[in-house]
Amino acid sequence: MLVANVVIETLPGKARAVAERMEQMRGMGVLSADDRRITATWTVHDCDTVEGLSEVLQAMNPEIVCVYPSMVGEEEG
Repeated sequence: MLVANVVIETLPGKARAVAERMEQMRGMGVLSADDRRITATWTVHDCDTVEGLSEVLQAMNPEIVCVYPSMVGEEEG
């Protein structure tokens, strides 16, 4: 399993709405949201990449301006 930290920048005032949708995603850890930023840890299958995670998040949430992912490491699943 790939573990990534993600920082997401949204349109002003949209972070909480995006975070609510993200909470439903498999492997999503605890989220923290303010006016326009969300931070989270996301655990996904090894075949995924941090770039792929960014694309998935942006496709699901048009309010997202930019996703800044960073790989933390790998877990055995």
